[in-house]
Amino acid sequence: MPNTKTATTRTRTTSTVTTAGSRMTTDRSRAGRTGTTLLVLVLLVLLVLSGCGVEEAGHGHEHGDEAGHAHGDAAGGAHAEESSGEPVVVTDYTAQTELFVEFPPLVAGESSTFLAHVTRLSDFQPMRSGRMDVVLAQGDRTVARFRVNEPARDGLFTPAVTPREAGEFRLLLRVAGEGLEVEHDLGAFRVYESRQAARVTAPAAEGDISYLKEQQWNDVFAAEPVFERPLRPSVLGFATVAAPADAGAELRAPADGYMTHRELARAGDRVEAGEVLGFVVPRLGAETDFGSLRVELEQARSTLALARRDVERLAPLFEQGAVPERRLIEARERVEVAQAEFEAARARLQQYEQGDGEAGIALRSPAAGEVVEVSTRPGAFVRSGDRVFRIASPDHRWLEIRLPERFAGDIGQSSGAWLEGEDGGAVVLDEASGARVVQTEAAVDPTTRTVGVTLDYPIDQGPKLIGARLPAHVFVAAAEPRLAVPRSAVIEDGGRDVVYVQTGGETFDRRPVRLGIVDGDYVEVLAGLSAGERVVSRGAYSVRLAAAGGNDIGHGHAH
Repeated sequence: MPNTKTATTRTRTTSTVTTAGSRMTTDRSRAGRTGTTLLVLVLLVLLVLSGCGVEEAGHGHEHGDEAGHAHGDAAGGAHAEESSGEPVVVTDYTAQTELFVEFPPLVAGESSTFLAHVTRLSDFQPMRSGRMDVVLAQGDRTVARFRVNEPARDGLFTPAVTPREAGEFRLLLRVAGEGLEVEHDLGAFRVYESRQAARVTAPAAEGDISYLKEQQWNDVFAAEPVFERPLRPSVLGFATVAAPADAGAELRAPADGYMTHRELARAGDRVEAGEVLGFVVPRLGAETDFGSLRVELEQARSTLALARRDVERLAPLFEQGAVPERRLIEARERVEVAQAEFEAARARLQQYEQGDGEAGIALRSPAAGEVVEVSTRPGAFVRSGDRVFRIASPDHRWLEIRLPERFAGDIGQSSGAWLEGEDGGAVVLDEASGARVVQTEAAVDPTTRTVGVTLDYPIDQGPKLIGARLPAHVFVAAAEPRLAVPRSAVIEDGGRDVVYVQTGGETFDRRPVRLGIVDGDYVEVLAGLSAGERVVSRGAYSVRLAAAGGNDIGHGHAH
């Protein structure tokens, strides 16, 4: 800048001298005085401009010093001009914690302040208490240890490390507190003899997206490594929640009549076998049914006895080869039917006998369980055979799933199913959750052209509301190891499936991926990722916003 200003001054002088020369014939002495004055002015201008140049350089230094000081203050470190090279940045993981640490190259006899961010991987929150030891070791011998007994602020420990001698050391950071005791082994690091020797260039951080620790701790955030998981292919069907056929019952009206206001059970009630759920007052003339019920019971008893005798007669004949097995099987089936009819007739008669004329016929629960449906109300008229109550197991439900007929050959290997949960996660019904396949249909329904799979599951593992309909994905093959990520890690960006890979404690990379099969909360990755990389499993959209925000997202972060 001084040279430029000097050149400008000379141009002005030449111009002035030329003007004075044209007047020499009219006023020679005046021209001499003018030349002298101009020379003095030129010298003064040069002095002023030279002083301004020095002042500006000093002003520039003040800005540099101020910037370095602010940076050091935020970190608890030194001025920028005291730095001994580019800082070392390391991200390391244990099973319990993530360490993101930044520190200047280590120089013998000089203090280096570490900025160590410690995150609990159980909830991705900062460690708010505890101590940190920075250890320099050679082999199994501890050469030096530097401790801070508490973080400078949530998640940030700032130990000052002053090595006594130069050389190669293992660098260990040990953290203890909040029920944790972990060690991060950062490997071999050199302690330099001087600042000049420490002026090395650190490798550039991978990932062009900055998302700071303070943002991660304050937002919903989690990340996890990518590796192979056992995944099962599945096909989509539609399911209906039902009461288990082997652990429930329906209670029907034994006669035409009206429901009384006494002791009418409500949906959700837990009942025991034989407990009264309500009363039906038969309409006038219905008392003649009492005798009919006795006759019906005796007929059922007689039919049952005949069926049993038929089985007793055919069994030895079958053993002798005198009759085919089919006849014996049919006889046994007739016994089962007759037994059911006998028990039903006896139950209807007992309802009449246990009621009274004023209260009506008592409707007693045939099994213990939960009342899941009440199809009437006090004073309502019911016809004989109408379903009044439905009782279901209080502990289990069935999921009846219908699938397109083209999958009929696959459902025989089904191990369960998965559903979309209310919170956005998956509900997996398989052996691990206590579910089991109780039935797979071998025939196609001629009306709907579908096949069915029925699952039994604990009520606390899946949908509870009987009659609810929802989509369900039925597993149709055994699990195989496949590279997988959480479904929550994948977002759609510009029409493509994208995940965000954590390349460092605060750096991320946008990665398009190609996806495969889905098994519950995980989806197969066919291309775009490698095993061992870490993907953002919660808060991927926030990282996307950080990417869109550019450098402003990271403004104000202290290093």
